[in-house]
Amino acid sequence: MEIKGKNIVITGASSGVGADTARLAARRGARVILLARNQERLHKLTKEIITAGGAAAYYSIDLADAGAITACVRDIIPEHGVPDVLINNAGAGKWRSILETPADNVEHIMAVPYFASFNLTRELLPGMIRRGQGHIVNVTSVASKLIWPGSAAYTATRWAINGFNEALRAEVCDYGINITLAMFGKISSEYWQHNPGSEDRLPGITRMVPSITTTQAAQAIVRGIEKNQSFILKPKRLRLVLWMNAMFPGNTAYVMRKTGWHMPVDLTNAKQ
Repeated sequence: MEIKGKNIVITGASSGVGADTARLAARRGARVILLARNQERLHKLTKEIITAGGAAAYYSIDLADAGAITACVRDIIPEHGVPDVLINNAGAGKWRSILETPADNVEHIMAVPYFASFNLTRELLPGMIRRGQGHIVNVTSVASKLIWPGSAAYTATRWAINGFNEALRAEVCDYGINITLAMFGKISSEYWQHNPGSEDRLPGITRMVPSITTTQAAQAIVRGIEKNQSFILKPKRLRLVLWMNAMFPGNTAYVMRKTGWHMPVDLTNAKQ
């Protein structure tokens, strides 16, 4: 898809991968529509893009709120038309084990990204189908394919995104809608500062795979849209890891467990 002149909705756009994707898409001539909670950051990024000669608008929204998503779409379509591209990028959640995760927290982690992606797609999809054209990108983590201890709720949301992506692809294959799953390894972003302790849960074996920057992830997403790719995977070394997981799942799981986080005894005792 040629993105010049296209309307692109990006969630989680106030920082990180979402913000860099917005900047790059705007430089390529797209009109970007930014969705996130942080109004101050959204305003600053929108002003930056417009000052640089791009086109941008923003909506401050809690994507965990299904009603807020419906109301937001009612504003977006009259003002900008049915988007050509939707990038479901928003995510949340500190890495915790099942015993560390209270019920209200696991609901929040599932709400963003999974419920947010599902609900926003449901609201925007009818217009894309009527037009007979569109592109939806669902951003996820390699945690949706590989399992390691210490991040039970986070991992479940990423597997949910995978299932949603493939179910969506099956449902819209006859309507001219392209579906892309963008899967990334460790990204050097503010996520780790906002969720202290999560980085310590990465299995030791992941040191074999280099981190990527938010800019590199954004470049992969934009390139994937332009080339109508169904699957994006960065960094490239992950292809070998996923191949090993497919061919030798038991061995891969064993290595992830042995080099990963181990539940302390005092935590298990506290739950008895």
